[in-house]
Amino acid sequence: MADATLTFAGWTRERIADLVTGASGGRATAAASVTLTGSDTGGTGTGSRSSAIAFALAGPGDVLGLNPGAISRRYPSPGAVDHESDRCPLVEFADPALPWRYTPGPKPAAGTGSIHPWLVLLVGTADELAVADGRATVGVTTQQAHPLGSPTSAYRWAHLQADAAGHRIGRVLSGRALQPGTDYVVALVPAFRAEGSPSWDGSAEVTVPAYDSWSFRTAVPAGSFEELAAALHPGDAPTDTGRAPVDYPRVPAAPDLEIRGALAPVGSSDAPLPDEIGTDLAGLRTPATDEVGRPIVGLPRYGDAWRSDAPDATAWGRTLNGDPRHRGVAGLGLELGIRLQDELVQAAVDQLGALAEARQKVSFLVLGLAASGALWNRRLPTSTSEQLWMLGPALGRVATTSGTVRELSTAADRALPAGVWSTAARRVLRSGPTRAAASAPGTFAAAPTLEAANEVVPAPPASFAGVRLPKAFDASLAATVQRGAPTPAAATAMAHQLATLAAQAPGPTKDAVDRVVSRLDTSRRAGKTVNYAEAMVLVAAGSVATRSDQRADLSEALTRFSGRMDQAAASNAEQLATVAGLGPADPVPDPALTSVDLGALASGVVAAFDPTAATAAVRTRVLGTLGGLDPEQPLAPPEACVGLDRPVWRDVSGAFPEWLLPGLAALPDDAVVAVETNTAFVHALLAGMNTQLLSELRWRNIPVATGCTPLRGFWQRADADTGGRVDDIIGVLNWPEDSPLGDQSQRPPGLPGVDLVVAVRGRLFQRYPATVVYLVSAAVGGTPDFDVDPPADAARRLPTFQGRIGPDVSFFGFEGVDPDDVGGFWLVFEEPPAGYRFANDASTAQAPADWGAEAFARPVRVLVRGDRLVPGHA
Repeated sequence: MADATLTFAGWTRERIADLVTGASGGRATAAASVTLTGSDTGGTGTGSRSSAIAFALAGPGDVLGLNPGAISRRYPSPGAVDHESDRCPLVEFADPALPWRYTPGPKPAAGTGSIHPWLVLLVGTADELAVADGRATVGVTTQQAHPLGSPTSAYRWAHLQADAAGHRIGRVLSGRALQPGTDYVVALVPAFRAEGSPSWDGSAEVTVPAYDSWSFRTAVPAGSFEELAAALHPGDAPTDTGRAPVDYPRVPAAPDLEIRGALAPVGSSDAPLPDEIGTDLAGLRTPATDEVGRPIVGLPRYGDAWRSDAPDATAWGRTLNGDPRHRGVAGLGLELGIRLQDELVQAAVDQLGALAEARQKVSFLVLGLAASGALWNRRLPTSTSEQLWMLGPALGRVATTSGTVRELSTAADRALPAGVWSTAARRVLRSGPTRAAASAPGTFAAAPTLEAANEVVPAPPASFAGVRLPKAFDASLAATVQRGAPTPAAATAMAHQLATLAAQAPGPTKDAVDRVVSRLDTSRRAGKTVNYAEAMVLVAAGSVATRSDQRADLSEALTRFSGRMDQAAASNAEQLATVAGLGPADPVPDPALTSVDLGALASGVVAAFDPTAATAAVRTRVLGTLGGLDPEQPLAPPEACVGLDRPVWRDVSGAFPEWLLPGLAALPDDAVVAVETNTAFVHALLAGMNTQLLSELRWRNIPVATGCTPLRGFWQRADADTGGRVDDIIGVLNWPEDSPLGDQSQRPPGLPGVDLVVAVRGRLFQRYPATVVYLVSAAVGGTPDFDVDPPADAARRLPTFQGRIGPDVSFFGFEGVDPDDVGGFWLVFEEPPAGYRFANDASTAQAPADWGAEAFARPVRVLVRGDRLVPGHA
């Protein structure tokens, strides 16, 4: 039955095929009228000429092979071993017109006639169809199963498919009937020979080119998805499926017991334990130790690995050890731990990773801290000044966000000099050398040295040019200026100095400076007395002046001075004012000094170097490279708690499949039943298996954290949002004392206690392992109504864990679905998507479009009423 959004056509060809009028020599022949129009360089027409041209299109004989991307899909996939015998093998092409492109025949008028594809798909057994070296040998049986026609005849196993979006697919199929459990060969071959005749007529074996080929095998038994799904019988199972009878021979008069498996009947619970059985089992148990503390070898004490008093002091421990049903389940876990001990231990060792290296690092760190702590406590002075003096040379390696402690404590605004922490200063100030022998006791002690270096000395007042000078300097400068010429002995030297300064003078003052220097030199040679002091001051100032206003003032002062150079220096107040007003171009005042708080500095430095502190540098640096340490005892030898990602149900299925679902052997073929998870079974088995694994790890001297529970997952649950593992229990050490075995408090927060599980025995999942299984609400107006099919877009509840028991039983767990509510749901089995498929037994139509529409196989969805899944329900 065709999908409403799909349409089928018998053929398609390119527009050039509209010109085809016939065929000759295996090629389609065509004719067209061609008109050539000429023009000169200026664009003026020079004439035209028309002519009819005949030509031929390429035919099947011109094709040597197909490009690798020409085929977009092959069905079944090459090498498939479970192909449905009622589905047609097919090929789809990237170019939808390819199957009809090289057919040696004309294109019929729109809406009339047919075109035979030049490609056909053959399917046969190895005896009927052989492919080697790009050639296919086609037997008579295969030829008769794929009859050919003329180029203008219809071929029902080739069609064009188009969807609502306009996407087109050219497809060639083989509609031959297939047998189950049979190997077949598929070959894509030309339907026509090079001269245009059909490649075979069914009378004798022929060999033709093979453009593509592969092989597959049909499944056993025969049947499609809908046939296998229709064979399922919901609820067809014994009512005690999920329970196993158990005998307790030590008390013959006691009634038989029943143990619920990992999957138990819906709504079931454990019956109370007969008193006589409980009393007898208690008599078999022995204490953990004798009266002097020696261990006694007796029955396993489940829970003892986490709490020594667990078997008797906790509710779950009393049940686990005192009820033979749960004790037997724990024994199954213990047996699994013994059988799988090497595999489990290796998995634990692999997860521990570099634990041995981490333990060695911690051991070395503890030794180093102990040695350095002892040395620190013996050698650290009590005085803060002595502590600073001892640690001072290392302050350059104590870094802060603003710089090292040495840089900050001796900064430009601090009283301590830059070299106070240097080793050179310590050598100069040590008390041993001869230079210190005659000094008074304590002269070179740390405290007075640091206190003296930390003293803030008042700065001298500022004077000429902003330079801090003694007050007497101003008077001396004035006296020097007023004194006039230097002595004759110094005149020559002063002249040379003036010439040097004049050479450095900037352009704006250079002329004035040169005139003054020239006249001074002339006067010196003539033996005249001149005002050398004032000249020296002005020339020197003119050589270093940088600002424009300074240069203007100096140039004017030099000009005036040049006019009275030979006069006595009666008063120089004007020149002194000019020079004094120059000052530095960018004066940088000295910062105000502050002393260092030596006590606070010592406290911080000692804390930074203290190896006994919890934040000691070496401690934090080494521990920072290790993960998983106990924050309460980081220096204790690390003992990691391994967590094995191992779904234990697989181990139970491999060793004791009947304990996963008791009554498994009696479950009929094609039965579908609803059961529920049994948390008491899961918790008991994990407790026993963990008990054995912890014992084995300690026996092999593999460190593991006290109270660890390595195996916490039974079902293979996964978080719907993150995809991460979801455990079935929390650590046994954290099970509340008063909680019964299997209680909700023993499970991770948010994990339901009981889940609905659907078990299916039959061929459906053997043939279709990718079948989509889900639940859909059957409620209509708030009440389940199984007379109304659910809409296709209804909300789905997908399974959160699933698996297979044995070769033919599959189960699907629906976390969060109360098993008692199963009657309000549809159970849906949906055929896995496999692309477009066509049945080989659904149509006898000869027209390709009709055959494609009738043979189209729509995906199947099978609905099973939830109220019929529980065994024993009507």
